[in-house]
Amino acid sequence: MPLSLNPIAPRTDPDLFAATLAPGFGGDEGPAREILAQTVALLTRDPRPDPWGSYLVELDGTPIGIAAFKSAPNQEGEVELAYMTFPAFEGRGHATATIAALVEIAEAAGAAPTALTLPEENASNKALRRNGFVYAGEVIDPEDGLVWRWEKAPAA
Repeated sequence: MPLSLNPIAPRTDPDLFAATLAPGFGGDEGPAREILAQTVALLTRDPRPDPWGSYLVELDGTPIGIAAFKSAPNQEGEVELAYMTFPAFEGRGHATATIAALVEIAEAAGAAPTALTLPEENASNKALRRNGFVYAGEVIDPEDGLVWRWEKAPAA
């Protein structure tokens, strides 16, 4: 069974759902609960139409990460991707597959996917490059400070 993105509803109870995600954190429900609480808070504070929400990333029915669009597309038609692979599942290409799934959703809706990363070479940069993203320069993000901006290269 391939990787799937399943919408997370704003009404999701982080406490009830944490046990399901705990294996991705070595059995610790704390980080799972915190990530879900942040996701639900974002969706509650900043509601947006489908498909611009947050998703539970699953592989063969096992939760392996979280993916989202940070908001609906902006006036330029750009939409920022966000993704996280749970620690127990890192290093297996799941971030690359998750980005590909988000790109497919964004492009099907006519949006141009972008991403921001820490300003250093890391696994996230590699996963973005594998999906056709190119480094577009340094920017200051209001939440994260100095970051690298990535844009999806146009199809040749």
